[in-house]
Amino acid sequence: MSSRWIKQRPHFLSEALGRVEGVDVAFFDSLFVKRGRLVKGQRLAVPVWHLPLVPQRLRERLTAVDAVMSTMSALLLFVLWHPDVVIVTHARHQRLVRVLRTARVRIIYDCMDLNREFSDATQADIAAEHQLRAAAELVWCSSAAIADDVRSTHPDARTQVVRNALDRASAESVFAAPGAVEAGTVRFIGTVSEWFRFEDVLALLQAEPDIRVELVGPTDVRVPSHPRLIAIGPKPHAEVLSLMATSDVLVMPFEITPLVLGVDPVKVYEYVVSGRPVVCSDYPELAHFGPDISRVSGTESFVSAVLASMGAPGRTQTDVRSFVDHNNWDARARSATEAL
Repeated sequence: MSSRWIKQRPHFLSEALGRVEGVDVAFFDSLFVKRGRLVKGQRLAVPVWHLPLVPQRLRERLTAVDAVMSTMSALLLFVLWHPDVVIVTHARHQRLVRVLRTARVRIIYDCMDLNREFSDATQADIAAEHQLRAAAELVWCSSAAIADDVRSTHPDARTQVVRNALDRASAESVFAAPGAVEAGTVRFIGTVSEWFRFEDVLALLQAEPDIRVELVGPTDVRVPSHPRLIAIGPKPHAEVLSLMATSDVLVMPFEITPLVLGVDPVKVYEYVVSGRPVVCSDYPELAHFGPDISRVSGTESFVSAVLASMGAPGRTQTDVRSFVDHNNWDARARSATEAL
């Protein structure tokens, strides 16, 4: 159950769960989500139902209406589907969960972030998540850091780390036809926001005049002016995968904030599948990538690692296929259902 509609973790995971033998899945979202936000060609491979949930942006102003609509949505969900298990993805569904619990429906909370660390998190959001963590029979956590955090606030909570993963079809399309490497082109893929370490990138550009850095994705902050630092904005996913595969080096230069500490970055999975060298600011959650990436601390280490990776051969297709075999959504779904 989710209110977001651009295809992301809840959508991929629901489809993968639907492919597990003996599991019957439906996806529930808000009736008021803008359908145009769904990327063309990414319709879900499971039944989709729409519930009359108040949009997130209006919940604070329509508290009473939210309570009524959440109760109505819970009753509709139960009558239409009569589920054994409901997976919720956000604390805003806490009211709905309370109703379902009275009907003895088992609740799993898929916790994808350290939500209280978001700048727009309200005290009401934090309190609702606290209640949801307590109500859930099981908390799926997208990172080990989130699992630790859940246990610190709810010592009796049952947690399972269910990391992010890859869409196998998209991944295999990358290493099937990777394209020619653009020598000297270093790329970052993702949102450029307050945690981005521009000082690392500018030091890299100063150290090597033949390097060009491209930022591929939305930008929330001002990008420093430099002739070889290019913000090219968001691109369609298929084009992004191609840009990764033709990069000389892929980077993730981040400030290690409390929010970042809880992130298992989807883009790093895609970086690895591209076969190109990967350099990331180090934090504990990246340890499971092992030798597939270079983890660095500080500007000097970042510059040295990128320069050392320039022109390096990519990983073999055998290595990449093995990575995909262990890190696709079907593998995650099989692991997740074992706990049920």
